[in-house]
Amino acid sequence: MAIPAARRDDVVLELHALEPEDDRLRAELLRLEPAPSQLADSASARQTLPAADADPRRAPFAVLADGRPVGFGVLDRGELLAAVLDEPDRAVLLRGFYLAAEHQGRGWGRRAAAAVPALAARLWGPASAGGPALAVLTVAEASTAARRAYAAAGWTDTGVRQVGGDQGTLAVLVVAVPQPPVRPGVGGSVSRG
Repeated sequence: MAIPAARRDDVVLELHALEPEDDRLRAELLRLEPAPSQLADSASARQTLPAADADPRRAPFAVLADGRPVGFGVLDRGELLAAVLDEPDRAVLLRGFYLAAEHQGRGWGRRAAAAVPALAARLWGPASAGGPALAVLTVAEASTAARRAYAAAGWTDTGVRQVGGDQGTLAVLVVAVPQPPVRPGVGGSVSRG
């Protein structure tokens, strides 16, 4: 399942939810690394992919540029959400998200981050059926470039802060997960006034 992230500069960027049979793609993702300075903020797929595969509440995905893997991330509906939200059942956490060092600086991270809500909606369905209404992430408050990129992708700083150990203070950002429109007579009601 692939979610397109806007086309720009003749590069098609998409998020691809990993399936167990994606052996070649998984092997390529394990070779991608964020920049060394980013390893404190985002572990590589070598560390996070096996954990995501072992937990049915997590969905690993590849960021593809013209069909080639350039990044990785995990959507997580597990217990870590309770640390950042009062209503964790309404959300999904973006974690372990990065573009490989050699693919940074092209705007692809912003475009991929903007496509995350659509991927969450496709994976878990609408909030009315138990899917997430919000996507959440934490980012080092000192990482101004990352915070600007997320803001440009539609993520909003909640003002909530966490102490992040080696990462310092973390900002909590959210974005709405798209929901299907409610049509009269199909799973919703219309009030007439």
